[in-house]
Amino acid sequence: MSAPMASTFRGPNPRNGPIQAPAPQRYISGLDNRPEANMNTLSHLTGAQASTEYSWRAPSPPHIYIPQPKEDETLALPAFTAMGYTEEEKAILVEVTGNNSWIGRARDWKYSWRRESQSILTFLQLGPSCAARDLTALRNDGVTMLLVIRSTMTAAASLLSGDRAARALGIESAAVDVASNNELIAAFPRATRIINDHLLSQYRRHMAATGSVPQPCGKVLVFCESGNERSAAFVVAFIMNIYGLELIPAIQYVQSQRFCVAFDDDLKYMLNSYQDILKAQRDVPSAPPAKPKRRRDDIMDEDGDVDMDGKGDDEARFGGRIFVPFQ
Repeated sequence: MSAPMASTFRGPNPRNGPIQAPAPQRYISGLDNRPEANMNTLSHLTGAQASTEYSWRAPSPPHIYIPQPKEDETLALPAFTAMGYTEEEKAILVEVTGNNSWIGRARDWKYSWRRESQSILTFLQLGPSCAARDLTALRNDGVTMLLVIRSTMTAAASLLSGDRAARALGIESAAVDVASNNELIAAFPRATRIINDHLLSQYRRHMAATGSVPQPCGKVLVFCESGNERSAAFVVAFIMNIYGLELIPAIQYVQSQRFCVAFDDDLKYMLNSYQDILKAQRDVPSAPPAKPKRRRDDIMDEDGDVDMDGKGDDEARFGGRIFVPFQ
């Protein structure tokens, strides 16, 4: 059994003999009864003192800072870039989703506007649930679809829905139900498809009826309880998907139109992960095709035996290389 550690440090002094120095204090609170609180560390043995209380929790990811955009800054959204659509659908969506630019409203924002919906894009609005019940405003704004982002518990209790207002106005309604915010990242593509399919159907309906299409041909109101969290996160993901914007400019774009949106760190981390997924999906088509696996017939000689010399195989593998391991 090892001897206990001495409480003082001694060192030779030629004049006054041995000197005594107080032992360094532990940087762990004496009330901490966890096993790791009593372990000896190099900092403790050398007398180093921590500048703040030590934390044993798991490290957290860095905070994603969203700077406030400049008042005179403008941003014109690029053309439609989403994947998974036919050439005809892509041509229609390029026309329908075009002509959107940054319009800064933060300076003129009023607190009462949080109860109303704001046009984020020419064909997309964002607002709270009370805006989805304002039939007069929906009719005046030309809304053709109500899309609610809600929890599964709220859906089961029928507490949040746009069905009643949609029936009164003769427009469409849809819902995306998630158990928690962690499931939003899996629901983003489904909700994006709902909006784009609605725009495609509105375009084709106008084209078949009159031969011309007004702009916008349809308008979707995306809402949740407050219009500041789940629905706002979806609108950011929608812009990242169809326009190819990165996380920070997409949030800035939405916040410039609806200043009261709130994104906590968890929502930002989730949107940042969705950004990586979108980048990977766009990089896959540009990747070089995989080399097909060699068949047995490719390594058989004229007599039907396997080429054990491997000359042809080595020439195919190393013929274009400058460095060869053996001469």
